[in-house]
Amino acid sequence: MSIDSPSATQRDGRRAEPTSPTAAWLPWAVVAGLATIVVLTLVLTDNSATVTEPRYPSHQLDHPVLPWVWAYVFPAAWVGLFISFAVQLVRKRTFSMPALLFLAATTMFWIEWPADWGSYLVYNRDFWNFTGWTSTWCQTYWKPVNVVFGYGVFFAVECVILLTVVPRLQAALQRLLPKAAPTALLIASCIAVFYTVDILGEHLMTSAGWFTYIEPVGPYWPSNHGSISFVWPAIPFLVFAVIITLTIRADANGNYPNEKLFRVHTLAPGFQREFTRLAVWIVTMNIAIFIAQPLILVVGRILFLHDSAYVP
Repeated sequence: MSIDSPSATQRDGRRAEPTSPTAAWLPWAVVAGLATIVVLTLVLTDNSATVTEPRYPSHQLDHPVLPWVWAYVFPAAWVGLFISFAVQLVRKRTFSMPALLFLAATTMFWIEWPADWGSYLVYNRDFWNFTGWTSTWCQTYWKPVNVVFGYGVFFAVECVILLTVVPRLQAALQRLLPKAAPTALLIASCIAVFYTVDILGEHLMTSAGWFTYIEPVGPYWPSNHGSISFVWPAIPFLVFAVIITLTIRADANGNYPNEKLFRVHTLAPGFQREFTRLAVWIVTMNIAIFIAQPLILVVGRILFLHDSAYVP
């Protein structure tokens, strides 16, 4: 039996929880608050820190391979996915989990520039870049516009892998280690799969000369067009993977822990509930990626690493 109203009876015979008075608006209020903090941070730290173009790694990034994939395929893929998920939403009146992860991941693009600063990443300057946004503390100079689309596509693929491959690996490990804690095996499976996919994916992009970790920290994988560290930012990135993997585990009623935190599950089914769920996932993924990338990477560089002529 489906839930038709807040007072309807759930499948297990229990009464549904009464609608929370804050469920419909609080998630979007948090989204607005986080967006305000991000914008104000960019404005307040705009102090001409990098108005002079830094040294550029031409020996790695000149003559990139298949630049049209970055320039056209990623945006086209993003538009195709957006249309597909929009049609799905209209037909089913609900967001699928891949749709929520795709849309929420797209909003995370803002963390790229400080995360790149903390990990010494330089993008190819021949791409279409944001202009007039080069003088902010702890951010890289070249900021390609298509990162916005790339985030949706890249993280959607990563998160779908977390939804499909990781549970299968966990199940296989559980059969081998029946006495092991399921959550521990889930985390181990997540780390193994996410790390492998991330390293392979970024190696393809650095090998194409789309970007490079110009001063890679620790052991790294070199190529003619760019390098990627096996350690930094790959290991901190796993914090994000673990948080999301634990969050996408629904309870017996199909409710996710972050949605229950905001009491979204008490709303009646419909578009209001679905877009409120989207707000919850935007908050969840942005906080998770902020911790895993710019926070750890920027603080880590300031405290333990070195200055750079390429990423000043």
